[in-house]
Amino acid sequence: MSNQNTSFNHRSFYVNFGEHLQNAWNVNLLYPGAPNQWSDADWNNFLTMIKAFGFTCFEYWLAPTLYDHGALKHEQLYAGFASIMRKVTDMAHKHGLMTKYICAPNVIGPRWFHACPNDREQKKLILDLWRHWIQELPGTDIVSIFPGDVGGCNRNGCTHETFINLCLELTGIIKQVNPSACSEINTWGTPFAGWGSDLRSVPDWDGSFEMITDPIYAVPGSDNYEFNGKPDRAKAAMEYLIAQLPAFPGDTMVAINLGFSPLGDADRGGDARSYAREIAKLRRITSWDYYLCEAELITHPHWRLPRMSARRREERSAAPYYGGTCYTMTPKLNLLTFYAGGQLFLNPDADPDLVSHEFCSKVFGSEHAIIGELFEAFEVVDGMGHFPRRRWSKEVLRHKYSEIIERLEAADVSGCSLPLFPDPEIYRQDLLWFARKFHEMSGANPDRKKIEQEYWEKSVKIYDIIPMSVDQRARTAAKQFSMILS
Repeated sequence: MSNQNTSFNHRSFYVNFGEHLQNAWNVNLLYPGAPNQWSDADWNNFLTMIKAFGFTCFEYWLAPTLYDHGALKHEQLYAGFASIMRKVTDMAHKHGLMTKYICAPNVIGPRWFHACPNDREQKKLILDLWRHWIQELPGTDIVSIFPGDVGGCNRNGCTHETFINLCLELTGIIKQVNPSACSEINTWGTPFAGWGSDLRSVPDWDGSFEMITDPIYAVPGSDNYEFNGKPDRAKAAMEYLIAQLPAFPGDTMVAINLGFSPLGDADRGGDARSYAREIAKLRRITSWDYYLCEAELITHPHWRLPRMSARRREERSAAPYYGGTCYTMTPKLNLLTFYAGGQLFLNPDADPDLVSHEFCSKVFGSEHAIIGELFEAFEVVDGMGHFPRRRWSKEVLRHKYSEIIERLEAADVSGCSLPLFPDPEIYRQDLLWFARKFHEMSGANPDRKKIEQEYWEKSVKIYDIIPMSVDQRARTAAKQFSMILS
């Protein structure tokens, strides 16, 4: 089965500005008074850019810090966020963009407490918070109900069926409060990450993130605290979802990747293509291939275009996909990736190298179009979704970084023909910073302690001001950045 059209209709641009992913190139909507907040002009420039790149929807995470008791009291943090996002939603609509927010409905507060839907008081809190945010963000076009990472529960008999039943209840609230909004049920994980047998079994688990992720509970078969589902569980979960789908609103979408691993492959929960085809007979399907375009943890320029284009072609041939998502935690840095993400949704058959050349020609001038191809030298950092097309020696990489530096230093961005955010000159300077650091780390005896501190200052210094997340990713990122090419 294949799509009749070569392009995908739903092309969502997802910015994850969660507690653990704050950095200099991300937007800060969670910590008033701290850096990296965007002005109205910033938001307008950002939306202008993603529209020009080919996206149809701006997607964001309703992070657990926001999904908390204080929201019900309309405390300033929550009311301020709602006010900003109502304004951003209005801006998006003026640009011809939809908005979508994604929420794991049982993850409460900055400590990521996992509420249990089978506990009466905790279930009431889930429903109250869900209704609150539907009311606070009335212009939202799509609400995506996300199972886990973080999220889920296996206390009090909770299973994947508990999540699906909860989704049905939550879509009812959406239609009651905002009838024009449609829902998206996300099958992320192996599948439905964090629910029932997908989640690590921890005796007397108190619902805390700290306890469920404690290494003392890691045993063979549950090295990760979630993503432990097998193909037999996927079969049971998908059969239950398909049986329940007719009860969901007719405009509901289902996000389902080609495979049930976190990378959208078939190495953990198995192959998802047959289920995608079955679900597509009942509702529109989208992909939510989170790590396809960018990893979490270390911030740096990415170049994952060959796999991006291959995945789009696989989706097109596997099932009648309506669209998908391009994720980022660095909305002001990975502009080449974003451009390619939009263009490859529009034309999955495009040559990745030519897409890179096209972007860099428009930004840096036709004489520097090759910078896009040279970006591949940045794709040497291990992490989720890291599947390099080629593996180069340090000597070759050092030469590539030298050429990137030389060309970026010579480039004149005053003639940039794309509406970039940030300003093209700021973008050029940030790329130069990374090229120089990678060049340094490809040489002999780099001062890695100094580089670790430089990365902290450049990327994640905001954590000197805001609380460190319960997932202390920023500290790990700085250390691992300094060890690139070690």
